[in-house]
Amino acid sequence: MNKDRTGGALVERKVLVVDDDIESLHLYGDMLRRAGYAAVTASTGWEGIDLAVKEQPGLILLDLRLPDITGLTVLETLRTALSTKNIPIIVVSAISKDDDVMKAMQMGAFDYVVKPITYDDMIRRVELVFFSRERQGEGDQAPVLIVEDSAIDGVALSEQLSSWGYQVTWVRTGREGIEQAATDNFDIILLDGLLPDINGFEVVKEIRATERLGTTPVIMLTVLSGLVDKLKGFESGADEFLNKPVSWEELRVRMRSLMRLRGMTKQRFALSEVVGVITNAIELAEATEPRHNQKVASISVILGKRMGVHGHGLWVLEMAGSLHDVGKLVIRREILFKPGKLDPSEWAEMQRHSEYGEKIIKPVHGFGEVADIVRHHHEKMDGSGYPDGLKGDQVSQFVRIVSVADSYEALISDRTYRPAFTRDQALEILHKETDEGRWDPEVIAVLSTSLDDLDNL
Repeated sequence: MNKDRTGGALVERKVLVVDDDIESLHLYGDMLRRAGYAAVTASTGWEGIDLAVKEQPGLILLDLRLPDITGLTVLETLRTALSTKNIPIIVVSAISKDDDVMKAMQMGAFDYVVKPITYDDMIRRVELVFFSRERQGEGDQAPVLIVEDSAIDGVALSEQLSSWGYQVTWVRTGREGIEQAATDNFDIILLDGLLPDINGFEVVKEIRATERLGTTPVIMLTVLSGLVDKLKGFESGADEFLNKPVSWEELRVRMRSLMRLRGMTKQRFALSEVVGVITNAIELAEATEPRHNQKVASISVILGKRMGVHGHGLWVLEMAGSLHDVGKLVIRREILFKPGKLDPSEWAEMQRHSEYGEKIIKPVHGFGEVADIVRHHHEKMDGSGYPDGLKGDQVSQFVRIVSVADSYEALISDRTYRPAFTRDQALEILHKETDEGRWDPEVIAVLSTSLDDLDNL
């Protein structure tokens, strides 16, 4: 059974979706399953309550507008029942400033989502829950830096955050904030926009310019409320922009979400380092051109960006490109190193590397999409690929991107059985195969306009 260890307990990667809109139920269910989660759906409030008790999901997505009882009633019922009170709930609302949303947060909802929601945003928010190490004692002594010149606001913030379990450091000037941030490893920085020496916008820019602090969440707290000021804050690198006087409930929710995002980012950095080690092992085992897997990852990300992929999706492409050949670690070396053509039995074993790769990666939390791409990176649009003979729309966009990146990089690299093709020769081959139906014409078109960028990898 697919479970995560969270807060010392095993939490099943199952999500209950409660929404009266059938299209939303199908959409959210598909999104969750694509990311490796099990989805259970309910179209009424009472059905949702019943399934929450029976299924004990690791997370609930709850629409506030339901046909029988309100989402707030569902939330209150689940929060008071012993068997469901600790299940995180993300409320869903079609109106971003709905008063019911704030009521839901005050009643203990984990987060809220404004409809419509993209795949990347949905999965990011869901993974914030499942990546959380501790649902109790949200601060867990996490170090927080407050940069605030007002004694009244500084004391109030310090006391409130300390009561939530955070370890607080408070400084009063922008320069002190920059120096303190560079010295210690803070998980969140709370920053006043108006400071006596330099303004908060400049502080954020200097913090973001430091490589070590590039991903540290920053919340700007200020009396500035105009749209221009908010946009300036976001452009300078702030993650959140809250107006004074600060709503404690809103600040608490924002910090809790950013803390979980921070935890996920740290884990991804750690996983990236492990992936780097595995990638080196693949290349040693396969005897490919140096950095083949890293180049496939980089090409995949470049193509993905130019095709509108962003955020979580780019990370998936990078990981899948880096690990697409991990299954070759299981293939016999005499096959990998054979200079001539493989016989049918050897080729059949070689083809199994994509299946082996999926089995190696799939147990890793958060790598469900990556494992799917690794399994299918040799599929073709015309159904001639392996291992499942997928065809047309059955081949996902990410698989199409990584498979083209892999094929292009292989063509322009030396192999034991042939020298490297030039980039123009490689592109000509891929265009011919596209005409035969093997590749996605859109991906090949983007590749054709990206060659100058790829030459610099």
